[in-house]
Amino acid sequence: MPSVLGAGSIESDVESRSPARKRPLDVVIVDDHAVFAQALAIAIDASSELRCAGLASSAEGALSLAEHAQPDAVVVDIGLGDDDGIALTREITSRYAGTRVLILTGQNPSPTLVQAAVDARASGFLPKLVSLSTVVAAVPLLSTECFVIDRDLIGALCASRPARSGATVNHVDSLTHRERDILDLLVEGVDVQAAAIRLGITVNTARGYVKNLYRKLGVHNQLELLAVARRRELL
Repeated sequence: MPSVLGAGSIESDVESRSPARKRPLDVVIVDDHAVFAQALAIAIDASSELRCAGLASSAEGALSLAEHAQPDAVVVDIGLGDDDGIALTREITSRYAGTRVLILTGQNPSPTLVQAAVDARASGFLPKLVSLSTVVAAVPLLSTECFVIDRDLIGALCASRPARSGATVNHVDSLTHRERDILDLLVEGVDVQAAAIRLGITVNTARGYVKNLYRKLGVHNQLELLAVARRRELL
């Protein structure tokens, strides 16, 4: 499952978490608001790590551009007029396994909306209220191991999650010291592979601890894990 990374710490994490690259990442922008799209394109081209590979304002245009440009990443507005950014994300990630998608939204981001982004295999979710520099800094971090999300948004999502059943509470005390170490690192935004290195264990062992956390806390993904951990005062 993807890790969660607070966007507030993105800029300080780029150098340590982004592998060295010989060329900038090609990024396609999909947004029906031309002014915003052009401003983001300028910000992307100003980055030494990225370059804008084109703009699209519809799902059809985005898929055509993706087929032609074969971008490393696509930044998708969740609202595209008559088109659905989540459906487009699902189509892109299904067609192009190597392309990462960062979803932006001007809507009030609900847990259901974020979960839909996760289910569509997006690699990140940010509100449009963040700065362009934050969006630009997020793109190099997109991966299958890390779900980039705004730190303030995590807090709002955790607060809105309903409490879990009593069965979940009974398992909280059964968390081992190592499972709590893994939980702390996931909260920091550390992915499973990096957590394994920090703890001096194998990746498979770290993944086993994560599965134990999901089972003991009765959750199915990283967002639910954070919500339950916060509610049970485990963070």
